[in-house]
Order: sequence, then structure tokens, then C-alpha cells
Amino acid sequence: MKIFTAGMPELCQIITSKLKNPIVFEYNFEQIIGLAKSKELEKLCIYIDVWNCYGKKFNGMRGQGAAEKIHELNSKIPILIWDGREFVSDLPEIPQAFQTTGKICPIKNSNELYLSSEFYDDKSIINITIKFFEGTLILNDVPNREQLTL
Repeated sequence: MKIFTAGMPELCQIITSKLKNPIVFEYNFEQIIGLAKSKELEKLCIYIDVWNCYGKKFNGMRGQGAAEKIHELNSKIPILIWDGREFVSDLPEIPQAFQTTGKICPIKNSNELYLSSEFYDDKSIINITIKFFEGTLILNDVPNREQLTL
């Protein structure tokens, strides 16, 4: 399955309205974990963060942490993360999903693509996301990236 997820679906309604089958929107991260365990997850796009995380304080996780959890189960799944970098924060009482300042955590997996929506308009975000799922995304499509190995 090709899954698009977001912790707050209302933030990406324009994107999800343009994604068509076989791309599925799933807001429950535990479902996505189950798909990764059963080897049914082909590709994943995370928009900022995820929710419904078993055992997590405040039930949320940034996209980068979620991608790492998926790669613990299956390291071959390509993952696109929009605005979901994790930070080492001086305020550990704030849930990770809300920590957006501090030192950026390093990227650990080569098949994770991190993009910031500040460099792309809605149309570009939609096109990049669709190309990612189709497997047609190329280097020239993403001039502002942090890592790309598809």
C-alpha cells in the first residue's frame, strides 16, 4: 500500500484531495506500523507528524521519528517527510510533535527524503508527492532537499 499520513489532517486537505487511488490517507500511525510489520506498506509520505502512537507521551511523534520507527521494521520502504524534522530540545516536557526549535537531529536512513514546504507552493507539493508515490520523482523535481536517495 501507498500511504499518506498527517497528525492534523486539516493542515493538508488540499494535498489529500488531489491524491487518488492507490494512495490511501491513514491518520492512525499504529495502522501504518501494522502495515509495515505485515510487509504491506510500499511507500509512505508523512506530512509534519503522526498521531496515535502507542506508548508516546501525548500520543504524537514528528515525521522523522515516525520514519525511523518504520525503518526499524522494514528498512527498504521509501519515505517522504514534509516539515517533520526532529529537534533536540531544552524543554523535554514539551511533546516531540510540538518541538520545532533547537539542534536538528541527524538523518539516519538514506531512503528518507526531507522537504520543507516553505520552498514549495501547494501545486509543487502535490506534484512532488504524486511523483514520489509513482516512482517518477527525480533530482530536478526537488531543488531544495535535505536528503534524496530513492
